[in-house]
Amino acid sequence: MINTFHSSYNPPPVPPRAGYKKAQPSGNTPLVKFLSVMLLLLMTLTFGGFLYLFQKVNGELQWVYQEDTATLKKLQQCVNGNRAQECQILIEKVNTVMGKVSQENGTFSKFTGGPSRNGPAAHMVFLSEHNEKYKESEALRSNSLLWDKERSLLQGVQITVKRDRLTIQTPGVYFIYSQVTFSRRATKNPLKQTINRSGPKNENKELLKSFCTLHENTEEMCTASSAGVFRLEKDQQVYVTVTDRSLVNKKYCWFGLFKL
Repeated sequence: MINTFHSSYNPPPVPPRAGYKKAQPSGNTPLVKFLSVMLLLLMTLTFGGFLYLFQKVNGELQWVYQEDTATLKKLQQCVNGNRAQECQILIEKVNTVMGKVSQENGTFSKFTGGPSRNGPAAHMVFLSEHNEKYKESEALRSNSLLWDKERSLLQGVQITVKRDRLTIQTPGVYFIYSQVTFSRRATKNPLKQTINRSGPKNENKELLKSFCTLHENTEEMCTASSAGVFRLEKDQQVYVTVTDRSLVNKKYCWFGLFKL
């Protein structure tokens, strides 16, 4: 007899065979543990390295900032007219650094093809009284300062026969600067130095002027400095005048300009 009975229930599971074990998921192997430890060590070293570099760079920047702050304080003291000799040494150091930076910038520009300062420029050194040109100059009758052409820098700018004025050959905007140091006491204070401009029609104009005072019964020096930016036309002349040229310390005087 055939069983025709049908049920909606699933058939019962087949009993496991003797000796059969269900596969278990594999746990952490020694290799995985080793890689995890190495990754954690690498992350720790990386974080520590960045922290060390940050502390080192931050310390160097703070040191540079403190040094710059001290230099600015010294410059401020120079502006106030204190410690003239120390100020002069500081100014010489600043000028030396600026010269090195300018030289490096020019060398860098040659390698990179960038712009270099090859335009009109001049940096004049005071003409010594022992120089024959000094004694022969007609400018001795005035209070204009005389400059040593042979020991100065002249590039695209001419100096007059009297050696007291710079003549502009290329019109444009120029940065002009000067420094005059007085080391002999005068009956008239304050002592003044002026940067002047004259044209082909002899029209004169004061561009900049500065003052300093020498105290009585002291051996200190005082320095008057000026700097500014002006437009100069072709054949215009720039020169420096002082209250009394005999009071000037020739060693610490210069005058110059360059086209921007």
